[in-house]
Amino acid sequence: MLVFYPERTKLLFFDLEYYVPMASRLRKTLAGMLFAPSLPGHKIIGGTFQCYYPMLDRLDPPVQHWEWKHGSEQALLQAIYGLFRHQWKSISVKSGAGSLMLGGIGISHSDVPALLWKFRSHKTADPNEAYDTICGCRQVDLSATTFCQFSVNTGYFAFPKSKSHLYHKYLSGKKMESGKAVWDAYDARDFGAIERRSAEEVQDAIAIYKAMVDLKKSTDSSIRRLKKLEKSAAADCGDAS
Repeated sequence: MLVFYPERTKLLFFDLEYYVPMASRLRKTLAGMLFAPSLPGHKIIGGTFQCYYPMLDRLDPPVQHWEWKHGSEQALLQAIYGLFRHQWKSISVKSGAGSLMLGGIGISHSDVPALLWKFRSHKTADPNEAYDTICGCRQVDLSATTFCQFSVNTGYFAFPKSKSHLYHKYLSGKKMESGKAVWDAYDARDFGAIERRSAEEVQDAIAIYKAMVDLKKSTDSSIRRLKKLEKSAAADCGDAS
């Protein structure tokens, strides 16, 4: 049985930014994802990481790692891998203390696979250790975990929600620029704009997570209240008979 300790129960929210070279920006792909970690020139250029302690409702200060500060993609990946290993340390102090959780939007189909591929191609760490480090984390991908809070009108069909869906429902319709704007900013060497965007996206993901949990609490409270009313009404009917 897993035991969760308040000081060790961590949800690491993160957002990675990518660069796709001009020659690849019109390529056709099955899912429309233009970035591919296996293609030459396609790079992880950095990201923002912020640790949230859900049992304490406490946030650590955000941490950013960027290619232009570390000097190369390889050095950047070493820094990111070191961050993940560091976050595991407090979890593994006690056996059965749960696992590190990762949070974000779309991380299960983009960020996590991209990191695994890049760690392997750059020989960042032993492949088995890297797999344990990343895939040992439970994932709270908000694209998937929120779908039950949207209307379901067609049988049992459910589909992960897009970032625009999440922003509209949980952030009062706030809009974000397409990730493609990062490529233009990178070409223009406007690194500050990329850093600000990434930090804002992590803050938004945390806000969506909290709004999702608050809505769940509200729904559960309403259900409990209805059950009490039903039980009370049934008891009154029994007394009347």
